Amino acid sequence: MMPALCLGLALAAAATPQKRHKATVLYATQQRLYLDAGVRDGLAAGQVLQLHRAGKPAGSCKVESAGEKGATCAGSGAAGESFDLSPPPLAPAAQVQRLAPPDPAPVIEARKAVVTSAHFDKIDFHGGPGFGGLGTKADVTISHATWAATGVGPWHQERADVSLRDARLGGGFTLDLDMSARRWSLRSDPISFRPDDPTQLYVWEAAISRTPRENGFAVSLGRVRPRFAPGQVILDGAQAGFRSGSSEAGLFGGVVPDDVTLSPSLQNGTFGAYWAGQHAGDADSALRLLRHEARVAFVSTASLGKRVEGEGLIQLFLTKRFDGSANIRVGAGGLGSASGAKSSLDALRIDGNFEPVDRLSFTGGFRYDGLSIPELDGPANVRYGGAARHADLSAQWEPVAVLRISAISGLATDLTSGLTRRWLGPELGAPRLFGGSTAVSVGYLEEQGWASGRSGYLQLSARLRSRAQLVTRLSWFHSGSGLSPLETDELGIFASLRAQLSQQISVRLAAAGRSALNGGTFVLGGPATQTVFLDAALSGEF
Repeated sequence: MMPALCLGLALAAAATPQKRHKATVLYATQQRLYLDAGVRDGLAAGQVLQLHRAGKPAGSCKVESAGEKGATCAGSGAAGESFDLSPPPLAPAAQVQRLAPPDPAPVIEARKAVVTSAHFDKIDFHGGPGFGGLGTKADVTISHATWAATGVGPWHQERADVSLRDARLGGGFTLDLDMSARRWSLRSDPISFRPDDPTQLYVWEAAISRTPRENGFAVSLGRVRPRFAPGQVILDGAQAGFRSGSSEAGLFGGVVPDDVTLSPSLQNGTFGAYWAGQHAGDADSALRLLRHEARVAFVSTASLGKRVEGEGLIQLFLTKRFDGSANIRVGAGGLGSASGAKSSLDALRIDGNFEPVDRLSFTGGFRYDGLSIPELDGPANVRYGGAARHADLSAQWEPVAVLRISAISGLATDLTSGLTRRWLGPELGAPRLFGGSTAVSVGYLEEQGWASGRSGYLQLSARLRSRAQLVTRLSWFHSGSGLSPLETDELGIFASLRAQLSQQISVRLAAAGRSALNGGTFVLGGPATQTVFLDAALSGEF
C-alpha cells in the first residue's frame, strides 16, 4: 500500500507543470508587444513589465489585456526580449454582505405600476465621427535637455513629441500622427547642423488610413510611413493594398521629403510594390509564428541618388526555444555603393535567440553594411562608412533565481580600411533582490584591435512603491594609446528616475556626466574634458 501511495504522489508531482520564471516577446509592432505568457503565468492588465535583451535592460511595457496563455503589452520593444514572471499580489478577500429582505409583494406591485405608466419622449440619434474611440492611443511628451562640456556649451533644447495612433475619423478611417517640435533656446559655436534654424519641426507621419481587420482594401494618404514595406523611406503620397486574411499586397508612391528638414519637396520621389504575410501556429505546434515582408521600389533621394532597391524580412519562432530573423537589401545604381559597382548587397542582418534548456540562452547577430552614407551633421556633405561587418554573441545562465551569469563578445571590421575591433567580457547580475523590486549588475569588457581599451560598470535598478523606477550606473573607461597620444581613464555616471504620477501621466528625470581621472588628453587629442547632460520630460498616454 505504501509503495503504491508513494508512486501515485510522484506521478502527480511530475504531472504538475513547473512554474516559469521567464517569458519572451513573440512579436512586436511599433506600439504593441505580443507575449507568450498570460493569466496562468501571473500576468494581469495594468502590470508594468521590465524587458531584457542579452541580460541588459531594454525598456518596459504595460500589459493591456491578458488571456490564458498570451497577452498584449503597450510599449516599444523587439521580438526575443524577455521579462521576469512574478506572481500577482493576492487580492483581499471580499467581505460577504447579506442582502436586505425583499419588500412585501403589494409594495413591489405598486412600484411596477408607476414605472410602466410613465411616459418617455423619444430622442433622435445623430451619428458623428468616432474620433477618440476604442483603440485610439495618444502619446505626448514635453522635455527639456541641457548639455555642456569643458570649453563648449551650454546648449539648451525644449522639445515636444506627439504620437497619435488609430484616431477614429468615421467611415472606417483613422488618423496617424508622429511628429516632434524642437527649439534650441541656447547654442554655442561651432554649430554644424542647421545653424540658421534654432526652431525645427520634424513630421515622420501624418496620414489618413483605412485598414480592414481581415479582408478588404487598405489605403493610406498623406505623409505615409509605408506598412509592411521593410526599409522604405517615408513619402508624401499614398499606399494602397488588398488584405486577405493575414496577407496583404499592394503599391505605394509619392514624393520624398527633404533629407535634412523633412519638409515637403518635389525634387525626389519613389514608387514600388510590397507583400506581407503572417502565419500563427497552434499553441502546441512547433511553428509558433512565421512572418515575412518584401518590397521592390525605385527610390530617388538627395543622399543616394536614383536607384532600384529590393528588400526582404522574415521572422521565425519555433517552439519556445528558438526565434530568429533575417533582413536583406540589394540595390542597383545610385551613389551609395561602397565599391562603385552598379549593383550591390546593401545590407544583411541576421539575429537569433536559442534557449536549449530553461534559464540558459544564447543570443547572437550578424550585420553587413555596404552603403556609403553622407554625413549631414557636419560642415560639408562628406560621405563616410562603406562595407563593414559586425557580429556579436552573448550567453546567459541563471543557476538560481537570484543570480544571472552572462558573457558578451563581439567583432567588427571595416572592410574599406581593414581596421578591426574585438571585445569580450563577463557580467554578473542579481535580477530579483528584495522581493523582485531591485536588480544589481556588474560587468567588464576587454577591447582589442585598433581601438584597444577596457571598461567596467556597476548598475542598480529599483522599483519604488510600484510607481517609480530608479536606474543608476557607474562606468569606468580606459582608452589605449592607439586612440590618443596618452592612455586615458575616464569616469562616467548616469542616473534616471521615472515616476508614474497617475495612470496616464509620468515624469522622467535623467542626468549623466563624464570626466577624466588622470588629467590626460581627450581621445581626439585635445585637453581632457568634463561633460554633463541633464534631461527632464513629462509624458502622457491617453
